[in-house]
Amino acid sequence: MNLSIPKQYRSVFDWRVLGYILGGSLLYSIGFNVFILPCHLYNGGFLGISQLLIWVVDTVAGLSLSQTNSIGVIYFLLNLPLLYISMKRFGGDFIVKTILCVIAYSVLLSLVPIPDHSLLPENITAAVAGGILCGLGAGITLLSKGSGGGEEILGLLLMQKYKSMSVGKVFTVINIFVFSACMVIYDISSAVYSILFAAVTAVVIDRVHLQNITMTMMIITKKEGMEDLIFEKVHRGVTTIQGIGAYSGEKTNILLTVVAKNEAIILRKVLCEYDENVFIIEDESINVVGNFKKRL
Repeated sequence: MNLSIPKQYRSVFDWRVLGYILGGSLLYSIGFNVFILPCHLYNGGFLGISQLLIWVVDTVAGLSLSQTNSIGVIYFLLNLPLLYISMKRFGGDFIVKTILCVIAYSVLLSLVPIPDHSLLPENITAAVAGGILCGLGAGITLLSKGSGGGEEILGLLLMQKYKSMSVGKVFTVINIFVFSACMVIYDISSAVYSILFAAVTAVVIDRVHLQNITMTMMIITKKEGMEDLIFEKVHRGVTTIQGIGAYSGEKTNILLTVVAKNEAIILRKVLCEYDENVFIIEDESINVVGNFKKRL
């Protein structure tokens, strides 16, 4: 029997996509289980909520879930209703990849052993080491063009209903709740180290997941058709300005576009091949307001 895979789902079965999901999830699980949990530090987002639920069950019911490495199971159960709603609202390979990411995170978080004591002498070093590994892992999974579920999916769902909502705002609200609870359950120092861990993780994710870095490109060229090349390769809008070379007095085209850093890498190579005399100015230190689409 010849089973054909629908076009919108074919990228899910690419070995690189599966490698990103499994490799990134494994790195994240090692960073979190080996360095963060033994120090009684908390993550942000839905994983942090999972930790709080385990603490509540341990304290109220006395079931000792924290001794069974069950955080992956709790995280998966929290994601189930969101994934079910998202399948109806979004569909496509993004949700399929997200489901695979959530499953990979859940399974590996449950399988990677948790040491009974911290492997590093100080909480601050554990927070940094865990943040680097978790940031690398999360960034690599995002390269699959899926997501880790949780607050990211919740944010996307809320954005459909409330225009002022964003994934970042949802993540911030959840983090305030989680880290405040951490301060009450343990102490202020645990909350501070948890916030440090979250901050290091976020910085590393941004360096790995280049789609998070927005930059301008000013392209100066005398060749025609560069705009079509940008449309074709990265599907971004372009503003064209007519300029005159101060030295030569010749007319030249100045193209201005805003792209993600990974798109800039693609454009740089293509534009230089198209025009060996092209002059490109790039700047990462920008903030874009308005009609600019962030892509996973």
